[in-house]
Amino acid sequence: MNGKRFSENKARRNGFYLALAVCLVAVGIAAWSTFDAVQGYISATEELESSGGASSVSSRSDDPEIQKSPAPSSQPSVGAAKPSAAPAATPKPKPTYVPKPSDPPVSESPEPADAEPEEPQVPVNAPMYEISDEMIYPVSGETVQKAYSAGAPVYSETMKDWRIHAGTDFGAQSGEQVLACGNGIVKEAYTDSMLGNVVVIEHGDYIFSYCGLGENFLVKPDDVVTMGQAIGTVTAVPGESADQPHLHLEVRKDSAYLDPQTVIEGKD
Repeated sequence: MNGKRFSENKARRNGFYLALAVCLVAVGIAAWSTFDAVQGYISATEELESSGGASSVSSRSDDPEIQKSPAPSSQPSVGAAKPSAAPAATPKPKPTYVPKPSDPPVSESPEPADAEPEEPQVPVNAPMYEISDEMIYPVSGETVQKAYSAGAPVYSETMKDWRIHAGTDFGAQSGEQVLACGNGIVKEAYTDSMLGNVVVIEHGDYIFSYCGLGENFLVKPDDVVTMGQAIGTVTAVPGESADQPHLHLEVRKDSAYLDPQTVIEGKD
């Protein structure tokens, strides 16, 4: 009886110790898990602070601009201007006047009413002459030895054929001076196999060709001549050498040949 009771007591003690051991093991495991979790959290916090958190906070706190800048106040200062209740009105652009086609052009710098008009600028070397109101005959006499044929052929004693006579032959003495029929400018001076020595002068709208002059030209191209000025002497016209001494004169206007006598007398 006592042996059985002793065995039951021993079994209860062994069960108690076993339960106590299990509890201690469980408590140890829980304590270790808690300790490990706390260590992990502390390590993570220290790593975050060492990587930039602490330095960022430190640099911002050491920045003089941040230290000097006052904290923004939620209350406006007493002397500050109150914001306008409505935005200022934008000024409307002034309308631009567009002239109508019928409007006269507007001068940017109008001249005074009494200002004299400016004279046109003339090149320094440009030859100028006053166009003659009337003309004179190129030689002393007014005898027409052979008239202008106006496109009709006439017989040539020199060439022994029929041909157009494009000018007028004024009878004159050999060596007689040939005069400019009016004011003008010399355009050409050359020698032609049929017309001899030729001086071409512009008289206003007309071009005069004085043909059969002497060997010595008295004028040259670009010379300005006056009416009655000597430009050469009567010599000979090779294409009309069979005729009596004379001056062969041709006149053109816009490349068309005209009757020299009619132009000289102002009947053209």
